[in-house]
Amino acid sequence: MKAKSLLLQTTLAGAAVLLAASAHATVLTFDLDPDIPNYGDIPGSYGDNVNAASDAVGTYLMGNGYTPNVTTEYRTWQISTDTVAYNNLDFWHDSYGDLSKVAFSVTSSDHFAEITLVPEPGWAIRLNSFDLAGYPGVDHPNSQVRILDGTSNTVLLDYSPVTILGAGGTHSTFTPSLTFAGPISIRFGYNDWNVGIDNINFDQVTAVPEPETYAMLLAGLGLIGFMARRGKQSV
Repeated sequence: MKAKSLLLQTTLAGAAVLLAASAHATVLTFDLDPDIPNYGDIPGSYGDNVNAASDAVGTYLMGNGYTPNVTTEYRTWQISTDTVAYNNLDFWHDSYGDLSKVAFSVTSSDHFAEITLVPEPGWAIRLNSFDLAGYPGVDHPNSQVRILDGTSNTVLLDYSPVTILGAGGTHSTFTPSLTFAGPISIRFGYNDWNVGIDNINFDQVTAVPEPETYAMLLAGLGLIGFMARRGKQSV
């Protein structure tokens, strides 16, 4: 029994290692290379398939590792028509509270900003946290902040209405800790391009147990069953 128990523990431990190894994290700080001026377009490829602390587009902070199986999309939506007005967000260096290098809506009235994290098949997104702050160093009350299914636009989490901090060198931190097996969108800055986003912390995690994990578990359980039958026959 001791040998069988040890084998089962080893098999399960191997499966746990496979699943744990598949979890990674990236923090989008909008530190671009080369630096761009205020009102410059955030490069559409910033945050795509991150597998190092820097790439040809910019640099990142690392949470638990990298996110090589996730891409990013940036859009500015028009509210009245419910259509995408611009396939990008703009960049600003400072004065959004105490944040530096932020992304914000291309235009203000009748628009909002959206950042979508898109996982490759077999992967899910865990949105850990992100920061928002008000320009020029003031609070922005009655703001709207939403997390949506990036495919159907179904609202998954709604913080609205909320005051976005900025006065006195402050900012607001949101910690949805939300895992979703598909594209996930952050929407903010409704009718207000003076709300900017920074420090988007997200993981990529396996959407389902990997095939090799199943194979390992089945092989281990099959071997345990074989050993049990041999034990009975030898009695």
